[in-house]
This record gives sequence, C-alpha cells and structure tokens, in this order.
Amino acid sequence: MVAINPGKRTKQARDAARKQDVNAIANALVGYLALAGEYPTFERTCDTSRGGSGGANPTNCSTAVSGSDWGTSASDSLYQKLIIDQAFLKKLPKDPTNTDTYYYKYEPSSNTNQYCTNNPPFNRCTRYWVGARLESVDDPAKQGKIVFRCSDDTTTINGAGCKEVEFANATESTNNTSFDAGFGPQPLP
Repeated sequence: MVAINPGKRTKQARDAARKQDVNAIANALVGYLALAGEYPTFERTCDTSRGGSGGANPTNCSTAVSGSDWGTSASDSLYQKLIIDQAFLKKLPKDPTNTDTYYYKYEPSSNTNQYCTNNPPFNRCTRYWVGARLESVDDPAKQGKIVFRCSDDTTTINGAGCKEVEFANATESTNNTSFDAGFGPQPLP
C-alpha cells in the first residue's frame, strides 16, 4: 500500500505549473528576440510576478515590489513588449502562490552584464534569465535553494537552457537577501 501525501502532491503540482509558466515566458522572449533583435529593454530594478520596483537598487525584490501582479504600465517593458506589442502571450503568468517567497522574476542584461538602457550610450538587452523558486524539494537542507530558470546566458556557471539549479547561498527566509543575488545569473568562476 502506498501512502499518498496530498501536501507534497499539491507542491509538486504548483512546481509543474511554475516550470510550464517560466518556459512560456522564455519562449515568448525568444520570439521577441527574433523579431526585435533584443530582449525587452526598459526594465525596473525588480520585474516580478509580484510587481515591479524602480529607482534604488534593492537587494531583495521579494519585499521591494509594489503590487500583486506583473506591472502593466508603459514603463513595464516585459508586459508591453510580450503582451501588447507582439501578443506572444495573452497575459504574463503569475506564480501559483505568488508570495514573497514564491514568485517569478525576469532579469535582462547586456553583453557586458550591465543594465539595459535605451539612452546613449545604448546598452541593448542581449541576454536574459527568468525563473521561479521551487517548493517541492526532497532534501530539507535545500529548501528554498532550488530554482527553475531559463536563460540564454552561456557566461554563467549554470549555462544556458531551462533547468533546475541550486543556489547554495539562498535560503527560504524572505529576510535573507542572498536569494535575489542567486536567483539570477552567476558568473563563471
């Protein structure tokens, strides 16, 4: 007789949805790149499924954002380019729980790993990553440290593609800012 853990199955189902959503955003980004020759350029400091944050460079996007969904204003390039301009998606997906621990995050960068700008000197977005922290982790020591992410950046330690990666310095705690640093690209040593 097999014991079924409904809590674990629910977490696994949410993680499956996260992976599907992150893949959908990544596919839309690749389509946009093919048409525009760059990824959505204008970005906020934090582009997440919990909202965006501009201005200062916060170290923790989970608490620095405003709202409960992706931004939809003219300054929210991801939404404007993928939904309004090209209609690659009907809407940007939100994380199944969309909390300050579990959310989607998008980060573009230039060839020099700098922020993308539309102002001289132009620094076009030529790389991206988009990801979500996974909830169903078998090893309790890795809880909050496993992220499913898609990226085309071959200069990072985890390489290009869509895959589960571990960020050893990240924790599940929303008070720990290292998750945001590890959520994105990590340069090769």
